[in-house]
Amino acid sequence: MLQSKEIKNYIDEERSSDNGKLSWMERIGYGAGDMSYNIIFQFVNAYLLFYYTDVDGIKPAVIATLFLVVRVLDAVCDPIMGSILDKTNTRWGKARPYLLWVALPLALFTVLCFTTPHFGLTGNRIYAYATYILLGMTFSMQTIPVNSLTARITNNLQERTILTTVRMILVYIGILLAISCATPLVSFLGGGDQSRGFQLTALVYAMASVALNLYSFFTVRERVVVENKEKHGIKKTLTVLVKNKPLLILGSAFLAFAIGFNIRLSTALYYFTYNMEAKGLNFMGTLLFFGAALISNMFIPLLAQKWGRKTIMIISGIVSLITYFGLQFTPYTSIPLILFWFFTSGFFTTPINTLVWGMLADTVDYAEWKTKVRADGVIISSMSFLNKLGVAIAGSFSAFYLGHSGYVADMTQSISSLEAIKNLNAIIPAVFILLSVIIMSFYPLSEKKCQDMMTELEQRR
Repeated sequence: MLQSKEIKNYIDEERSSDNGKLSWMERIGYGAGDMSYNIIFQFVNAYLLFYYTDVDGIKPAVIATLFLVVRVLDAVCDPIMGSILDKTNTRWGKARPYLLWVALPLALFTVLCFTTPHFGLTGNRIYAYATYILLGMTFSMQTIPVNSLTARITNNLQERTILTTVRMILVYIGILLAISCATPLVSFLGGGDQSRGFQLTALVYAMASVALNLYSFFTVRERVVVENKEKHGIKKTLTVLVKNKPLLILGSAFLAFAIGFNIRLSTALYYFTYNMEAKGLNFMGTLLFFGAALISNMFIPLLAQKWGRKTIMIISGIVSLITYFGLQFTPYTSIPLILFWFFTSGFFTTPINTLVWGMLADTVDYAEWKTKVRADGVIISSMSFLNKLGVAIAGSFSAFYLGHSGYVADMTQSISSLEAIKNLNAIIPAVFILLSVIIMSFYPLSEKKCQDMMTELEQRR
């Protein structure tokens, strides 16, 4: 273990010499860490509900409780992980080593989540709770360090936007491959056995996740080193959250977005399977949605530099509402128009997610500027908590709504259940996106304010 002075000297040697600009290898390496997580996270979000209902045969009402309980318990791990991260000191930095340490556990619990143990009804439910909780814990150990790296790699605002954009492009590539290829892989690897197909597909994604984590670990560097000269108790640390107005607004907007986004993500397969009676089109819908996300994210650094991140986020969110309302009133037989709505919703919705994670680093700086406490882990863990809470609410709400509408797995659906599935893919996500935009309009940090804060912080340090 190196002493704090030695750590600073080590990191100074790794510092970029070109005015804070990073190499493309490091930018891609940073993105690979989040890509490795999202390949698993979004695969689970998109298919675990379907796996439980249509493969394991668990009733939607049971799953609604499972998702809510497990995700809330899982989210409790986030503040703990944030505190652990703030106290971590290694020769590799604070956040970077977790890319190495978490790679194998994340892969293991992913495969176990998509494994049916045949322990009987009660045993299988206990197994589902246990594996889902353990997977969620490893999610915390992965995502909180990765998200905190943005503020640790560079202080350059434009570089942070580029970093986050590259990261999100890789994330959407990962999601695109993970979700769109899942159904074909399940069929190919399972040979007609969906249970085995999902298990082997999870194994393929788990192996890819390990490789990406290792690549990220060996390419990124932590350069922004802040030595906390004072030890702060839990009460002082919590002021970082309660007095951080930008974080509270950003977090609330993100929670609304996460609920809407994940409701659509977890029910799209139902829409193509039952409403359109064309399960194979799920591949095309996913390809178009996340393909559009890739395209739109390429423009974010330029647009954000010209008009500001908050403005781009609000405009993007407002325009995305048209796509959800369009899907709501499009007949199921209008396949080209439905696919168009999926493409345009991906184009205009996903920039919100990209910009939120880039702006989160600014709230870390704001906390230090306002309270003189640098607590990256606590702040990042709060956003991770909200992300998981959004997923929990989305999954639980979707399962409950399906059950209430009369949904029965692998059967011809009633008019009420078909209407419910359509609502979950269109009007309901639109409501949450609109709420996110309204909340975000109150965000107080401009680009100039962020730059002024950084200048003052550099002088303090």
